[in-house]
Amino acid sequence: MGLTPMMQQYLETHEKVKDAILFFRLGDFYEMFFDDALKASKELEIALTGRDCGLDERAPMCGVPYHAAESYITKLVEKGYKVAICEQMEDPSVAKGIVKREIIRVISPGTIAEGKLLESKKNNYLMSLYQEKNTIGLAYLDISTGDFFVTEISGKNTLALLMDEVGKIGPSEILVNPTLFKDTGTIKTLEEKFGIMTNLYPARYFEFKASESRLKEQFDVYSLTALDLERREHSVRAAGALLRYIDETQKRVLTHINHVSYYKNDEYMILDLSTRRNLELTETIRSGEKKGSLLWVLDKTVTAMGGRMLRRWLEAPLLEKKAIEARQDMVEELYRHPGALKDLKGVLGKVYDLERICGKISFGTCNPKDMLSLKQSVSALPLLQAFFAGIDAPVFRKRYGEADLLTDIYELIDASIDDNAPFALKDGKVIKRGYNEEIDGYREASEKGKDWIRDLELKERERTGIKSLKVKYNRVFGYFIEITKTNLDQTPEDYIRKQTLANAERFFTPELKEMETRILGSEERLAQLEYELFQDVREKIIAQIARIQKRARDVAEIDALYSLAQVAIAGNYVKPEITNGPELEIENGRHPVVEEIIGINHFVTNGCHFDGKDLRMMLITGPNMAGKSTYIRQVAVIALMAQIGSFIPADSGRIGIVDRIFTRVGASDDLATGQSTFMVEMTEVSNILKNATQDSLVILDEIGRGTSTFDGISIAWAVVEYLWDEQIIGAKTLFATHYHELTELEHLKPGIKNFSIGVRETPEGVVFLRKIKPGSADQSYGIEVARLAGFPPAVTNRAREILNILDQGEDTYREGMIAAEKPSFESAQINFFDRIPAMSEEEKAVLNSIKDLSINEMTPMEAMNQLYGLQSKLKDN
Repeated sequence: MGLTPMMQQYLETHEKVKDAILFFRLGDFYEMFFDDALKASKELEIALTGRDCGLDERAPMCGVPYHAAESYITKLVEKGYKVAICEQMEDPSVAKGIVKREIIRVISPGTIAEGKLLESKKNNYLMSLYQEKNTIGLAYLDISTGDFFVTEISGKNTLALLMDEVGKIGPSEILVNPTLFKDTGTIKTLEEKFGIMTNLYPARYFEFKASESRLKEQFDVYSLTALDLERREHSVRAAGALLRYIDETQKRVLTHINHVSYYKNDEYMILDLSTRRNLELTETIRSGEKKGSLLWVLDKTVTAMGGRMLRRWLEAPLLEKKAIEARQDMVEELYRHPGALKDLKGVLGKVYDLERICGKISFGTCNPKDMLSLKQSVSALPLLQAFFAGIDAPVFRKRYGEADLLTDIYELIDASIDDNAPFALKDGKVIKRGYNEEIDGYREASEKGKDWIRDLELKERERTGIKSLKVKYNRVFGYFIEITKTNLDQTPEDYIRKQTLANAERFFTPELKEMETRILGSEERLAQLEYELFQDVREKIIAQIARIQKRARDVAEIDALYSLAQVAIAGNYVKPEITNGPELEIENGRHPVVEEIIGINHFVTNGCHFDGKDLRMMLITGPNMAGKSTYIRQVAVIALMAQIGSFIPADSGRIGIVDRIFTRVGASDDLATGQSTFMVEMTEVSNILKNATQDSLVILDEIGRGTSTFDGISIAWAVVEYLWDEQIIGAKTLFATHYHELTELEHLKPGIKNFSIGVRETPEGVVFLRKIKPGSADQSYGIEVARLAGFPPAVTNRAREILNILDQGEDTYREGMIAAEKPSFESAQINFFDRIPAMSEEEKAVLNSIKDLSINEMTPMEAMNQLYGLQSKLKDN
């Protein structure tokens, strides 16, 4: 036996998309067979059946209704699958033989253009990577908006920089060339740590000439120079492969992808993964949610486009003073008009997601409501222009005062699309009356025909005397007169029987049949004409799509600036001075997120006064829970906010631009790579020591706590010295620690100063004042924190006893522990001090002799003799 023709067609089609689940259209269903059916039935929780396929065993099969397919596709893509849509390309009722079918689109995490998986205020990027030697070309595109960016990464730390860039961009799917795919460690990190789908893309798709040609074709340019991609071979290869992947999966020309932006990494502040996580820029460490992050505080945008732009600003702070100040000035112009911002919010509220509407128009998936949304959005542009004309905002007036208002697009939609058009084109009444005479004629004929039908029902009831007589319509039988069986004896002789039902008979008359033909013919032609005219309007808008996108970017920028101004007003933020110097001066700063949570009047302010000379490093001591971690994060967050052009939560600020912010805060292991907490800490510190510069800002919390005390102090001390040394790094550093031994560095290294968090002891316990002050802390209050955490009193009381003994000094603590009263609570734990004998007088004498040795003044032989003598004393003892 052999496969049936239909099943052969299915398998041949599937060969073209081996890595996807194939939705194969059969009538009103998308069917899946064989392995696809097994996977889909499990993932979608739908029934698994079977179908004769020409083989001895039936083929496993499952299916979903075509009209409900979107929700099922969404579930599969969300679980990391690709879905290929195979559609019927001809009417099965007129097809000869097997119905012609073709794959019309492949949907994957990075090629979602609409639907529930798209977050409104977050881009959904598809990324392409091309690696050769120590250089990686990187291209990424949001297919739903047309945002397209390329860059190149090179140097010794290429892969580390790649991970930082991937962390910033957050793509849903990545294409990689074979060279990079062989690096299993990198691929594993991308898939497991980031949760990104990675695809090996054949080397031929990254071929330079083909990529160059595809880019020129897409952007309609003569040379790569017009795209700023001349002599950027790796970027060209990555971008070209990405476009060819889009061609293969989307099966259509996407005109909204009409601009590509090349950028250099040194144009923006690089933020590594640890810094993004520790500063909680866009999501919290604990829950991974936006709420509780810096973006949560800053995002008061009204439009989805503005939300996406603000997120991009936060992910890539600026490094050029003029660019920062230009953005600041625009925020300030809005900040000076708090009363008018309500009006601006109202205007922005009229604007829909123009970028994604342009994507839907380009895809051919837009509906009448999208057209009306575009019309309303365009109608807001003159209002924006009028708003800036009405306030003192010279920068905004200069930038947007003469901007394109897209009047022709508004007029086209206003004239053609009915204001009450339905969501679906097939529901009719889409084209506005008066736009097309032929449509108006067919619509009038249809409406008059339906009026005639209604009149017919009344006339026939009166003629026959049958009050229950009805004139009805369905798609199968058309128009008919229905009479119940109890009234059949009153049926007129001119009625012609059409259909018999259990309780009624259906009839028609020649007159009714003639009107039916007229009505249905009008409606069929009307539907066809409305479809054609709607597509004509769409094509006219596609020709102007670049203009719409430009105005969409303008609105997004205005919205992001509005958000920063609104937050600044509500939070009483100030405009910081931006410099190219080493200073970082913040007067009475506040952590924006903590302040948002606890309230603006409850946060204890703290300053920071780095000058690059007398103060370059702050060593911060103090008890747990006093606020050390909040303070050092606060300084980093304020510096970052300043460099995105935002106002800052402080009384004043003078911010010297930092090239990078590095953080090492908190304790966490990395189960995916098998790294312990201490190893993760050391790896992150290593990254800082290798990449920080004199212009960097470094915040470190509790370095060296994951090993023995002496090891930890030694590591922390060495790290401090390395960061402090201007010949090596000399970065602005905030170093929070419990190692009080490090406070000695203030006397040894100029530029290092000790600070601590204020504490007040009361009869009721310790009060943390949250205020930073010069000088070091003399206690850690760890036991007090344990009490506040709810430890049983017996534990904290016993801890105080042990602490008193340990505080007596190295020579007595062992004896003290042995002599101490046994704990007042039951414990099966062995006291390891019981196993250590007290030091004898002879041993103490040997120890003192070692202390008194002047080793630097001794010859090797003298040292050996001294060591031999001391050893002999111990042996004799």
